[in-house]
Amino acid sequence: MKRLFYFQVLGVCLAGLLQGHSTLAQTGQPYYSSFAVPTSPQNYRTSSTNSGICITCLVANPERAADTDLDNYATIQNTLGVLGGGVGLALRLSGTAPANYRAGLVISSGNELNAGALATLTLRTYLNGSQQQELVANDAAVSSTALSDSRVRLEFVAAKPFDQLEIIVSGSVNGVNTIRVLYAYGVPANTQFTTALGYLSRSTEPLASDYAVNTGGGPVAVCVGTGVTNPGNAVDRGLTNFATLTTVAGVGNCSAALQVKLEGQAPSGYQAGFVIGNGGVLDLNVLNSLQVTTYLNGVAQESRIGADLLELTLLPDNRYQVSFKSGTAFDRVEIKQHALASALNTLQVYYGFGIEPRAFEDDMPVLSDFIQPKRNTEYQEAANGLACLGCSSSNPQRAADNVFSESDFAEVRFPVLALGTYKLKLRLNGGGKAGNRAGIVLRTNDALLNATLLQNIRINTYGGANGSRLIESSTTTTLADLGLVGDNRHELAFLTTQDFEWVEVEITGGVGLFSAAQIFYAFADDPNPAFPTEVGPPAVPLPVELRAFQGRVTEGGVELTWQTASEKQNKHFAIERAVGTTTAFLAIGQVAGAGTSARGVAYRFRDEAAASQSPTSLYYRLRQVDVDGAEHLSPVVVVSWRNQSATAMDVYPNPAAVAQEIRVQLVSAPTQGSVVSVYGNLGTKVWAAPASQQVLLLPPDKLGPGVYHVVLTDAVGRRVASQRLLITGR
Repeated sequence: MKRLFYFQVLGVCLAGLLQGHSTLAQTGQPYYSSFAVPTSPQNYRTSSTNSGICITCLVANPERAADTDLDNYATIQNTLGVLGGGVGLALRLSGTAPANYRAGLVISSGNELNAGALATLTLRTYLNGSQQQELVANDAAVSSTALSDSRVRLEFVAAKPFDQLEIIVSGSVNGVNTIRVLYAYGVPANTQFTTALGYLSRSTEPLASDYAVNTGGGPVAVCVGTGVTNPGNAVDRGLTNFATLTTVAGVGNCSAALQVKLEGQAPSGYQAGFVIGNGGVLDLNVLNSLQVTTYLNGVAQESRIGADLLELTLLPDNRYQVSFKSGTAFDRVEIKQHALASALNTLQVYYGFGIEPRAFEDDMPVLSDFIQPKRNTEYQEAANGLACLGCSSSNPQRAADNVFSESDFAEVRFPVLALGTYKLKLRLNGGGKAGNRAGIVLRTNDALLNATLLQNIRINTYGGANGSRLIESSTTTTLADLGLVGDNRHELAFLTTQDFEWVEVEITGGVGLFSAAQIFYAFADDPNPAFPTEVGPPAVPLPVELRAFQGRVTEGGVELTWQTASEKQNKHFAIERAVGTTTAFLAIGQVAGAGTSARGVAYRFRDEAAASQSPTSLYYRLRQVDVDGAEHLSPVVVVSWRNQSATAMDVYPNPAAVAQEIRVQLVSAPTQGSVVSVYGNLGTKVWAAPASQQVLLLPPDKLGPGVYHVVLTDAVGRRVASQRLLITGR
């Protein structure tokens, strides 16, 4: 199965959505430093910082980082600013990004941005002119990702709302420190789940057997000072106190480990990890010194070590969650800290956990899953044939179909000495949004995708007509291996900052590398890097055996259907709905039960008020009530409204220049009576024409500089799709 949960539960929910409509992986609004005519200080400002010497500090063309062209740049230069001097560029966004958005900038430099170079860069966020956060670019909470054309994305998950980002470039001891700034952004980071199923290392009356401490690894005399204090704090009911792991610097193999017992057995696929801290910002070197291991019945199951394999998320109060997705069940987790080379390291361990994957990954990804995929419209392939003699590919359409078999894949083969590159571009059955993860699921004949193999895989995103416009790209160590899906299949992905419709994988063969790669599908999803505020064990199973529970969008509402295999003293079902991941479930209706029955019963309920709800995803569950009043909860079904109109129409180029040819591309053939209209920013209709074909040209003489809204309506005047269009004066 491509994604077991998605296709068994949510796949059923989506199957009944209106024909021709598609889904979006995420709906949050992105914001950019993008203005038609940027001015200072409204849209950007430059500054000198600190009191140090800053010789030849300058910002050239600052307005270019604030215009609508996301490919040109401002240049920040700091020469010989070795005594604390710095120069900064602040960029206002097109709106206010809320807390938990990704705050970042896309930059480029003539030199590699290693740890030393990152230490010269400072990122700040502002809201209404007041500083909100400040981080140095080499902090563990800041992600540095190499993109195409020597571009680098620096970003972090903002703890507070912001409407402006600033980058400050300090001098380097080597002389010139020059940074090109392309644009700033605030894009959605996650869907926060306030509650999640799982198990923590918490006990009302902890016993000594609930934890285990292990120190050593080197001569006893050398490892003096290494150890664990207050280990019981990591297994009691208090989630704000902690145990402390300490290792001594420069002492070889010395380590300190703490193993904790969970409240119950976490099944395979649950995220395994710890909530940790050190009283300040966690350095990347500290993360590289950590190892997390799972246990079941006292036997070690899986282990991950270092920044390349462990996930890290900043939580409130300078705490972090460090974890990985398990492949086997576990009932204990262990964290081990190895000694650093040059610093005394103290780590605070609050508690261990095993939490459902829904809190860490999207349960409604958008996939390349078409019923009958066609070449060029749903998939495209290309190869460097001159350098790839003997290379071959087969069944490329299988990476774009909706067959959910582990043997359903496209395949490319490379001769042993071939140095060629193969590309497979896959259209998503919906839209990838800024902030989504764009990725590919693949398998190679080398099961372990190490850093060397990752250097030969690149993932690109595309937009525009038939995926002709390259948007973003990621390769080498910045391409995250998200782990095994099953049968040695890997999820490879990167976080995006712009909307996209296609995902392409480039695979390069070579001497000593894999000779075959199997490509299963492309995806766009919400990585959910947040952390639930409340974790509890799964609910008591229903005394009613529930065979199926489904939801689908119908005309003006949501239809819920469920079927039981048997029932015992079933009084009724209360239907409950939540309008977001942070809101409570509320009862919206009730259906009488069948009492006691050995035969299955089918039920149906229609939520007429669904269309009036503003969120794009609605959450439903059943509260089954027994005759004696006992209550039991069903699993949650998610129904998405994100299919309504977002990808029914594509306007390009957007932004466009005055007098430039602008096309309106309809995803499917228009129905009779459909009309495309263009409205000015004040609601005045500028132009309208029948949608008689899938591609329409907008009249350039009717559209001067400004903001417009392109609207597609059906024969009775109902809005089918709309898109904002920006026309600049240059």
